[in-house]
Amino acid sequence: MTRPWDNVPRTRLACLPTPLHDARNLSKLLGGPRILIKRDDLNEGIGIAGNKVRKCEFLFADALAQGADTVITTGAQQSNHARAVAACARRLGMDALLVLTGDDQPDRQGNLLLDDLLQVKTVTFNIPSYDAALVEAEMQRIAGELRDAGAKPYIIPMGGSNDIGGIGYAAAVGELSDQLSSLGIKKIKLFNATGSWGTNAGLLVGIRALALDWEMIGVSVNWSTEEHRQGVSKLATQTAAKLGLDFAFTPEDVKILGGYIGPRYGSVTPECREAVAILARTEAILLDPVYTGKAMAGLIDQIRRGEVTGDDTVVFIHTGGTPALFAYKDALTTEDGPS
Repeated sequence: MTRPWDNVPRTRLACLPTPLHDARNLSKLLGGPRILIKRDDLNEGIGIAGNKVRKCEFLFADALAQGADTVITTGAQQSNHARAVAACARRLGMDALLVLTGDDQPDRQGNLLLDDLLQVKTVTFNIPSYDAALVEAEMQRIAGELRDAGAKPYIIPMGGSNDIGGIGYAAAVGELSDQLSSLGIKKIKLFNATGSWGTNAGLLVGIRALALDWEMIGVSVNWSTEEHRQGVSKLATQTAAKLGLDFAFTPEDVKILGGYIGPRYGSVTPECREAVAILARTEAILLDPVYTGKAMAGLIDQIRRGEVTGDDTVVFIHTGGTPALFAYKDALTTEDGPS
């Protein structure tokens, strides 16, 4: 059966399908539902790219079709997305320039170390808080300079989250659906970290396109639940249109859990620290402290509250980000570490 995303131009970069891990030890410890972990962190085909490579397959196909030789993208200092874009660019013989927001980190650990190994240029853009308009203007300014120098730049938004990148996770729904069907599973609650909207938007499109009985539950790692509901629904509608699907999504279609961020984006909360430790000690699976650690903290809390019960089947999408662990050593290994 042909699916809406099957004929969209795509540059194959990922190792697919990623495994679906039955987390029996975790389920037993929590006394709760069956928990399956979609191991998108094992997208090891290119630069420990995790889930971001799913979006990159479609974004780089578009970049190459436009004759680009350089990609520009943005993210925080420890951005998994920025590092994944850099890795994909190198695989395809392209240059990459990363506009990283926040204070420069002199200790080049985690993803910054990998950026250096990939020998891509990073530009620190110091702004007090993330401002999409300011970052977009900075990337456009840099793109103009590159064009003047004879290069052909292509801008990829934060998180790869636009209507093209969203197709990556619509296609992932088809992959996951096939895996669950082989296990005889039809109804699930699907948990994932919610940051820049592209993953959630793609999931919503894929779920509706295949008429699946899945409930998608995002766990915010940065903005308010209302900001996410507005942003995800708008991007899902745009992604569907890109696929030729006449779907309209509203904020009511988007379920987001707040309350797990902590004082700011990237802070390590006690609940996140606990979630990282629990997964390591039950399943030997490593979460990152910015995205998947927060999302797992949300899932664990929902089980403890009885919002997710023993009758449910949960699929948790492990989106990757493991290199960031090494940049958060103090916060993860001491109870009084920075938060």
